[in-house]
Amino acid sequence: MRVAPGTYLVASGVQGCSLTHDLDCNCWLFETGEGLVLFDTGAGLDIDGIFAVMDEDGLSPDRLSHVFLTHAHGDHSAGAYVLQQRTGCKVFCNRLTSDLLDKGEPAFSLDVARAAGVYPSDYAYTRPSIDGLVVDGETIRIGTLLIEPLFTPGHSLDHYSYRVRRDGIVALVTGDAIFHSGRIVYQGIYDFDVRQSAESIRRLGTVDFEILLPGHGMFVRHGGRRHVDAAVLHLDKLMTPRPIEFVAI
Repeated sequence: MRVAPGTYLVASGVQGCSLTHDLDCNCWLFETGEGLVLFDTGAGLDIDGIFAVMDEDGLSPDRLSHVFLTHAHGDHSAGAYVLQQRTGCKVFCNRLTSDLLDKGEPAFSLDVARAAGVYPSDYAYTRPSIDGLVVDGETIRIGTLLIEPLFTPGHSLDHYSYRVRRDGIVALVTGDAIFHSGRIVYQGIYDFDVRQSAESIRRLGTVDFEILLPGHGMFVRHGGRRHVDAAVLHLDKLMTPRPIEFVAI
C-alpha cells in the first residue's frame, strides 16, 4: 500500500490496518533505485501475505535487498529468517538486538509473551543471520536512500528508530518507540523503562521529519512531528504519554 512516493506499507496486523497476519507489526518498504529496503518483518507467519501486498504495488520480492530491525520482539523480527531464506536479503540491526537474539527467547521476552497469550503456544522463533550492525547516528546510504539509525530505548533496551530520506521525502520509522497521537505502549516486561522511553521521545522531538511511520496503528503523511510534540507536551507537564489501546487477538 503506497503511502508516499517510493514508500509502502507491506504488512500490518490487527493493531494496524489488517493487511497481513494479525500478529504482524507495520512493515515499511522503500524503493532505493538499487533494490528495496524493508523496516521490520512481522511475526513470520504470513510472508506470502507480505509478498502478495508487494505484488499489488508492482514490487517484486526478488528486489528486496536489505532489512533493518527496530528491535528484537517477535512481531517485528521473526519474519527476518524466512525473508532471508526466500529472497537472500541482508539483515541489519544494532549490537544489543543481535546479542538478545543470541541469548534466546527470555532475553527478548518471547517466553513471557507466549505464556501471556500474546503468541500461540506453538509459536516458534528462528533467529536470522545478522549481516551488519547499525550504530547510532552513523548514516547508511543504499541507492537514493539515506538511513540514520537513532537509539531510542524504553520500549525495550535495544530499541532503535530510523530517519529515512530520499528525494525530498523525510520519514521517521519509530517501531514501538512512539505511535500516532503521541501514545506509547506500557508493557510488564523486564526491560520496559518509562524514564528511558521519555528520554527517547524527547530526542525524537528534536529530529526533523514529515512522515511518521510507527510500528502499529495509523501512519501520518504530513506533520508527523506534531504527534511527537504531543507526547513531549505530556512530559513537560511531568506526565507520561497516554497508552495506546490494543485490540485483543
